[in-house]
Amino acid sequence: MLRIPCPKCRKTSYTSDVESFYTCNFCGFKFSGKHGPDRRRESRIEKVMPLILSFKNQDFEASTSDISDKGMCIKISSRPDIVLGDVVNVTASDFSVEAKVMWVKKLSGGAVAGFQKVIH
Repeated sequence: MLRIPCPKCRKTSYTSDVESFYTCNFCGFKFSGKHGPDRRRESRIEKVMPLILSFKNQDFEASTSDISDKGMCIKISSRPDIVLGDVVNVTASDFSVEAKVMWVKKLSGGAVAGFQKVIH
């Protein structure tokens, strides 16, 4: 278990996963030990769903890790050349949306990225 202080009330909580966002037991503030405060205003739904990420005439296999009304976190099985601000097409079995890259973390053999849905 790891000890992490809440950035709002400064009281200490314990967790085994510092990357996950969770609510402070004392004040209710939502944060992660690695990523800091949760800046989303809407709630996230943890949902793994296979999809295709299309960018610059290339398709990449991917899956969601969580979604919200305005965006999603996507795990990509390869390392596409996407950067902050790029707009990609995200297609799953029941929807297709354009999404703007808000952040990218490149991993060995893949990447994780946050996307905001583009509304026309």
